Amino acid sequence: MTGWQNKPFVIDAKSGDTIAFCMCGTSKNGPYCDGSHKGTGISPKVVTYDKDTPIHACGCQQSKNKPMCDGTHKTVE
Repeated sequence: MTGWQNKPFVIDAKSGDTIAFCMCGTSKNGPYCDGSHKGTGISPKVVTYDKDTPIHACGCQQSKNKPMCDGTHKTVE
């Protein structure tokens, strides 16, 4: 298996939440940024939500729409 898990993370974002998503793939707390990217030249994707919304964040780290899941986990082992 690649990534943190072979399914999306389901997150219930609330209005006003700011979430920093890991984009480097080295976070020990995926899909959230834990600062592990320092020195990689890769920055987290920071999103502030203006309404309550469910999020399906990529768990396999292979999505072409990172940090969101695009279903790629169904084709990776």
